Amino acid sequence: MEIFEKKKNLRLISLEDIKEQDKLSYTFLGDNFLIQDKDQIEINKKDLKFVTKNKPTDKELDDLIFAFKVCKFVKSNAIVIAKNNKTLGIGAGQTNRLASSKIACGNAIQFFADETKGSVAASDAFFPFADGLSELIKIGIKAVIQPGGSIKDEEVITAADKAGIAMVFTGIRNFRH
Repeated sequence: MEIFEKKKNLRLISLEDIKEQDKLSYTFLGDNFLIQDKDQIEINKKDLKFVTKNKPTDKELDDLIFAFKVCKFVKSNAIVIAKNNKTLGIGAGQTNRLASSKIACGNAIQFFADETKGSVAASDAFFPFADGLSELIKIGIKAVIQPGGSIKDEEVITAADKAGIAMVFTGIRNFRH
């Protein structure tokens, strides 16, 4: 403290009195930092909104919830493909959801080609366009879970209906930086 007291324009902040630190996530980058709420929200089947003509089966619904849980631990623009409570492909950290969808599909095809048909997908944030969804449909996904909330939701729902897949909205955005 004696050394610090001699410094001009120095401010010290004590973190000892901050409450609920376990609910925050801290990322430090040099002189900058980002504080975010930790994603501790659990989705409940009764809170889901079924937005397409086709509804997921009970098995697909279980896989959707599993994929959504995995998705919340993946960084920005996350897409997770899963089946039988197993992750088949992950796309993340891209500047758009289409690129993440392509990466997730590529990984799923490369490592689990025989299992992609009938799989499900989760997105950490809404699909702003139907293009990312279209990539997932090409490899055989049967259901998608996402927060919803895009001004283009109807376009995305229409694409899902046209492909005969189920789509579920959570209202929960898991986007992490």
